[in-house]
Amino acid sequence: MRLTVTSVLLLLAGVGSAAAQTAHCHLAPRPYGLGGICTLDSTEAAGRPLRIPFADSVRIWMGSGPRDQPPWRGNLSLPRLETSFEIAREETAPNQSRLVLRTGIAWLVVREWRELDVGSQGCSACERTAKVASLILDLVAYPPATEDDVAILRSALTTLEKGGRWNRQEEQKCGNSDEGTIGFFCLLYTSVESQMGRYHHRQPALELVRSAILERWRDRITSHQLIDFNNHPATTISDLRTVLELALARARAQAQSERE
Repeated sequence: MRLTVTSVLLLLAGVGSAAAQTAHCHLAPRPYGLGGICTLDSTEAAGRPLRIPFADSVRIWMGSGPRDQPPWRGNLSLPRLETSFEIAREETAPNQSRLVLRTGIAWLVVREWRELDVGSQGCSACERTAKVASLILDLVAYPPATEDDVAILRSALTTLEKGGRWNRQEEQKCGNSDEGTIGFFCLLYTSVESQMGRYHHRQPALELVRSAILERWRDRITSHQLIDFNNHPATTISDLRTVLELALARARAQAQSERE
């Protein structure tokens, strides 16, 4: 069968030329959406860990296709795990953008999201004419920080500098503490929510914070990195400031690199 490309939403070329392992997802019309299988492509990145648990092939379902407006939402059937996702467009520079697949496990760089013309599908139950779609995911690359991440970290640092009561026994329940009292997790939670419209657990800004904590204070972490670090008796306000400053410097460098 001859495939003809009819539309290309995004080919990501601005995330470096390092070897990558990708998953190629072929989606065909289904009632109320698109469904198919994602298979691992031959790897050029042997030995590099995958950012999400991925079998040789997994099922994928999406409620819309490339011609529809983002975000595109769907579900992946990973080994021993079902996870919902959304594909969103992120601005990396004026008149430049990329697509990122967001899950609660990890964010993945989208290398390709396009529609292919394969003729009639014979899908009598489909609600509208749809075409086969191709989705290619990078399973090892980390989506670089953008100006949104810079703003998130800058806001968190500003709030920390204003002082106020520090919650040394934080739980993963933001909005339930006394007014004016905040812990490290909720400080970042509210900063992400304010900038992005809702909280994203794997926002690059938060990943940079987690990385900075693990580099210097791994011994303070048992399960939840942000809360454990906040609640550890050895952690100081100066430590929180150091983590945010380091993450902010790295976010700025990544965002600048994306613009160039």
